[in-house]
Amino acid sequence: MADIFDVIADANRRDILRSLLEEPATSTQIKAKLGLEDAAKQIAVLAKAGLLVSTGEGAKKTWSVDPAPLQDVDGWLVPFLEAAGAFATDGGGSVFGAWSGSDAGETLGRAVADRSHQARVVIEDASELIKSRLPKTVTDRLGKKPTKGA
Repeated sequence: MADIFDVIADANRRDILRSLLEEPATSTQIKAKLGLEDAAKQIAVLAKAGLLVSTGEGAKKTWSVDPAPLQDVDGWLVPFLEAAGAFATDGGGSVFGAWSGSDAGETLGRAVADRSHQARVVIEDASELIKSRLPKTVTDRLGKKPTKGA
């Protein structure tokens, strides 16, 4: 399976994910809406990574987002995002921002920061959509963490 960061690093794939968060669609509809000639190829990459699920068959196959694989990304990013906000440099920026602008780590740092931001946006969009579509009782149960004895 492709690295999830590689999958969501592509701007066209992120656009597809955002579009499908709004409403499920066929590959033809996605191609028309986003103007992507290689929509079917990008959808295949997203589906292989587990980010999309489909209903129907053939040309009538409708795609929708399955955000479950992004939970791993979210768990990996949280420490970096917390560190970026918690540790400020003397210049007012974050340690993460300072690292991304350093001579030695400029290219790598900026790439990581960009991918982190992109992943966070997709995760937040997916979370909000899921919360809005689930019945209140389900979201209440999902929000409660089990106790140690359970």
